[in-house]
Amino acid sequence: MRGGLLVALCVGLGGCKCGSGAALDGAAPWLDAAADVSVARAPELEELWTRAKDGDDDELARLAAAEGERGLEERATSGAYRATALRAMAFTPGFSALAGLGAAAQSGTDEEARAAVESADAIAARKRAQVDLEDHDELMGGCAALLETAKDAKRSREIRVGAVRALRMLVDYGCVTREAIPADVDVGAPAPSK
Repeated sequence: MRGGLLVALCVGLGGCKCGSGAALDGAAPWLDAAADVSVARAPELEELWTRAKDGDDDELARLAAAEGERGLEERATSGAYRATALRAMAFTPGFSALAGLGAAAQSGTDEEARAAVESADAIAARKRAQVDLEDHDELMGGCAALLETAKDAKRSREIRVGAVRALRMLVDYGCVTREAIPADVDVGAPAPSK
């Protein structure tokens, strides 16, 4: 289903660089460059992006509701909108945003990774009766990327702790085992002195 949606998006966007392998200007390596971010948005939607840039939860939730996960992912291909898009993904339903958030935590800049683990943490903290089958691949991919981030000694302790915290809440969904989560980053312990 995701592939069909992506093809429909690419056909509808005419100027899309689908399959070209060309990265968008300023795009992070973890982003899929399948969307043309130059597509104009309604002024009301642009206003939502402007208001959400400050990181207010209410504004981010409004933005997520208006754009949906696809719109947020599309805007995340632009450096000017990337951090806001990653923060707004905390307010998307289901687990489908976890794959992109995990990838951003693993490969993004420190600011992107911090925003990604905070959003992953918020998604993981929500209680669900069951996992939407359509989100299974994204859940598994997100957990795998968050696990790599948690194990990455080159990442800051803050980012690794955020990944560990999200993973601990995701254990019940079967995408990671408690034993696989690194114990060298204890969420409750103070940072080691240098």
